Amino acid sequence: MKKIYIIISFFIFCGHLSANECNQIPVPGSKNYIIGYGSLMEKESRMRTNKSAKNVKPIIVKDFKREWGHRSNRYKITFLTVSKKKNAQLNAVYYPLSIKGIIKLDKREKSYCRIKLNNEKLLFFKKKINLKNKNFWIYAANPKKIIIPDNQHPIVQSYVDIFLNGCFQIQDKFKINNFAILCVDSTYGWSKNWVNDRINPRRPFMIPNFYRIDTLLGKKFNFYFENKYE
Repeated sequence: MKKIYIIISFFIFCGHLSANECNQIPVPGSKNYIIGYGSLMEKESRMRTNKSAKNVKPIIVKDFKREWGHRSNRYKITFLTVSKKKNAQLNAVYYPLSIKGIIKLDKREKSYCRIKLNNEKLLFFKKKINLKNKNFWIYAANPKKIIIPDNQHPIVQSYVDIFLNGCFQIQDKFKINNFAILCVDSTYGWSKNWVNDRINPRRPFMIPNFYRIDTLLGKKFNFYFENKYE
């Protein structure tokens, strides 16, 4: 019964987002690009996720809104996400990914819907790009599922640092004035529920095998994910 509910919820979720199907398999022989808008802005974070995503380029995505609205109950954090929003826009990066790599990434981003963007929604900072046979994909959330930060699920500085460090990296590499400012200005949902965790980061992703460690301990101790963050 639970499996049926999840399947139904997934299709309802996709229906809210776009007439396009969620997670379409790209046409063989096409060139495909993933758009990163949060931690994937930073080179070091991006390389931990995908070793082949070293070289990225800047992009503007129209009619999508970046905001603090994706909650992690496991780590008591609110992350960045995007959803469709007419007349909104955000700056981001894009990088190539194989079809096999996209299918693998879909599993990691299973709570999102990967949407193929129309070319008219893309700007390349005055660069002329041949878009023939190229697909640009973005992982988006259901606008009705956005949950703003609260005291128990705040914005954390360690994640903000990764996001904005990536923005400054792009600004410096491509010599785009005010790119980092645009990162802040095109992000919604900034909140006073914001914790400076630079000394003891809540984000565990620098720890090798963090997910396996947490999964193991979570199975062994039912109170594990309720432990206090110091």
